[in-house]
Amino acid sequence: MSPRTDRTHAAWLAALDELEAVAGRDPQAVAAGAGAGTIGTWTPPAGLGPLPPELADRAAAVAGAQRGALARLDAARKAVLAHLGVVRSVESSHEPERPVYLDATG
Repeated sequence: MSPRTDRTHAAWLAALDELEAVAGRDPQAVAAGAGAGTIGTWTPPAGLGPLPPELADRAAAVAGAQRGALARLDAARKAVLAHLGVVRSVESSHEPERPVYLDATG
């Protein structure tokens, strides 16, 4: 490998490491505050260059992990919206004959 190829390869390894770490985070742990300060938008490093062919499988795996993370976040978002709808329906009732508590387990 030439020095330029070595730098490109190393830069891609670092970028893939970072993307794997972000995609692998547990959304519930992040929501609870574990690592919440480290989440942000990812910006590709300047001068990253083309993806080395030998890293294509790893890049595809990272993309798959990101798709999985997005699917988990979407499912969590939908669950929160459903719970919020139930809570709002209980909160909007001020009639005494309506229940004050919601049995979410039974």
